[in-house]
Amino acid sequence: MANLYYNDRLIIAFAPLNQSDKQWSAGAEITWKADGERRSHSIAGLTDRFKSSDDAERVVINLAKAWIDANP
Repeated sequence: MANLYYNDRLIIAFAPLNQSDKQWSAGAEITWKADGERRSHSIAGLTDRFKSSDDAERVVINLAKAWIDANP
């Protein structure tokens, strides 16, 4: 699991191992505060599979950063 701040938003990236094919999938949760309220956005349901958890996390972190850039 990787946690990082990007443009005042927290990205929590995770990469669970799929037992059936021994490959990794990826997901992320983005959280931030706006107008005194906690907000969040999930990145899930990706169909890509990866040979390592690092690769999976790297891809989903880049997707999360792109979403943040597109939704300031």
